[in-house]
Amino acid sequence: MAKLAIEHIKGNTYMISSPANIGIYIQGDDAVLIDSGNDKESGRQILKLLGERGWKLKLIVNTHSNADHIGGNAFLQERTECEIAATALEASFITNPVLEPAFLFGGFPDDDMRNKFLMAKPSRVTHIIESEGTIPGTPLETLSLKGHYMDMIGIITPDGVAFLADSLFSDVILSKYHLTYLYDVKSQLETLNRLRSLKADIYVPSHAPACEDISLLIDANESKIREIAQVILSLCSEPATLDDILSGLCNRYGIELNATQYLLLSNTAKSYLSYLKTQGYAVYEFKEGRMIWQKST
Repeated sequence: MAKLAIEHIKGNTYMISSPANIGIYIQGDDAVLIDSGNDKESGRQILKLLGERGWKLKLIVNTHSNADHIGGNAFLQERTECEIAATALEASFITNPVLEPAFLFGGFPDDDMRNKFLMAKPSRVTHIIESEGTIPGTPLETLSLKGHYMDMIGIITPDGVAFLADSLFSDVILSKYHLTYLYDVKSQLETLNRLRSLKADIYVPSHAPACEDISLLIDANESKIREIAQVILSLCSEPATLDDILSGLCNRYGIELNATQYLLLSNTAKSYLSYLKTQGYAVYEFKEGRMIWQKST
């Protein structure tokens, strides 16, 4: 992996740019980490960087339980005996990482599905925190950002820096991949609306550069969600199974499936279908042993 480096943002707040950006907040000589990267090597580099500055890792706060955000947990906790904080629902997945591929697949995942992109090494969550409030022993505030994952949170530091986890994706990612993973479409749209009124000096999404204004990024993410919802609804103009819809999405956006992509995209397609049904735009029936989706009349 690429060499990581610490960048100063403001006051006691720092970040490490990586495929999933990592936050650091300093209290004296103690470091609070916001997520830990995607694997053991991330953890190794993070520990080295902290040591070079004389900082001791005290706590990891995980915004959610996806493997690219908790991948360094196990190494860092083993080496430093640091504490780990997460919301209750996300903590279950951090402690038992097989739950993620099992949840995505809807059954016991095979060897190809139990890979490092979907299943990190287990780590021990020592503190269950609320999705809204102050993290005990720190001045950090949590912010509920449900949508991308079950009980995802953002973190706001006293320096006016807001770490926004996977609530926003960059224009580059949206134009390249189109379908970013979504657990709850309605909640994600509500989160985007909430972000419009969030005041901070600097915003740090996990998958976009740090910036002072996220308004255009919010627009781009909302536009892409509504685009995909309309594409899926058009694929239901005629009776269609989930596999029919998934095939249509892959053809539309030029997606080549593998085990990981299949789990993420099929699960996301289900989330969109659930949203469309709840909003009254789509219905389903069971016919000849198949679940058939169709646009509402």
